[in-house]
Amino acid sequence: MDKESIKKALEEVVKEVSENKRKFTQSVDFIMVLRPRKTKSDVPVDGVLALPNHVKDIKTCAFVDKDLVVKATDAFSKAILKDDFQTFDKKSIRKLIKTHDYFFAEASIMAQMAAKFGKQLTAANKMPNPKTNTIITPASDLKAQAQKVNNLIKINTKKTNAVNVKVGNENDPSDKIVENVMTVYSFMKANILNGDAGIKHMYLKPTMGKKIAI
Repeated sequence: MDKESIKKALEEVVKEVSENKRKFTQSVDFIMVLRPRKTKSDVPVDGVLALPNHVKDIKTCAFVDKDLVVKATDAFSKAILKDDFQTFDKKSIRKLIKTHDYFFAEASIMAQMAAKFGKQLTAANKMPNPKTNTIITPASDLKAQAQKVNNLIKINTKKTNAVNVKVGNENDPSDKIVENVMTVYSFMKANILNGDAGIKHMYLKPTMGKKIAI
């Protein structure tokens, strides 16, 4: 796949969006369908990737102790104090997880956080961990860590042979969308068995439109 083929597909997406205007801004999704895994050496992809260009605004939440609550409140969308963990039940935890994209946790209270929120965060693939740089300490630059997750996307093919990620929206410059697509493509090509031969189909798709083959 090259940039020209992506641009051609993107032009079709933009044309369809302009001809079928909605009352909201449509996203542009990149879909990659992989060939079925046939051997044990063909392992699923499970990783975190930073896109070169901003895709969406995200909401962050941090679990902290008293020593970090002021800094965390300033850096993240929401800060939850360790002393308030007991106020959450299963329903409120589900709502919290649904309304926030990334969760951070102070290293010193990881055990208490995991005991209360860990099961549901893990099921949602949002558990704080070093891989996503979401473990914090009093020495951390919290604003910098919060900013770094803005362009992160998670890719996991354990349960599906397809990848579907947002790479922009209808108002974004085409070169930035193309760059995001190329970044995802290069990452997948490098992490699946046989590279290009392991990819069956690739598409671009607006939120409410049809898939356009690349």
